[in-house]
Amino acid sequence: MARIGIITCSNMTNDLACSSFACLEDSHTGKGTFARYENKGGAQVVGIISCSGCPTMIAPEKIVRRVRTLVASGVDAIHFAYCLESICPFKKKYLSVLQAEFPETDFVHGTHEPLNEEQAAEMGRLIHDGLCRKPVSMADVAGKRNHREQAEGELS
Repeated sequence: MARIGIITCSNMTNDLACSSFACLEDSHTGKGTFARYENKGGAQVVGIISCSGCPTMIAPEKIVRRVRTLVASGVDAIHFAYCLESICPFKKKYLSVLQAEFPETDFVHGTHEPLNEEQAAEMGRLIHDGLCRKPVSMADVAGKRNHREQAEGELS
């Protein structure tokens, strides 16, 4: 059985709470890019990490530290998750840095089966809306409270 590591997009993992379920499902069923391991008895995912986050053009070495843990665990290959492959503007830089640091490791583009065009467009909209929503902070809550108190004061 091939020992596999997966690198996910930190925005998808942290901001959109992706659990990598589609990646894991296809790794268990031998679909998507995991079909390549059929002759080895399938794929065993031994670790999943997220990338080091955006922007990484300044310090792409950050991902090396994360990937080193996967390499140390004896992976045969490391897959860039579907999300990383489809939305990451730094994936080429990541790949270049990682291949230079870990030349014996096979890096694979993708995990689960690609979505069809309609599904991909819908997923793109959902990801955009999820990542670009206006964050709410305690300053917003305090501002609403102060505004409400001020309005109540004008009514008395």
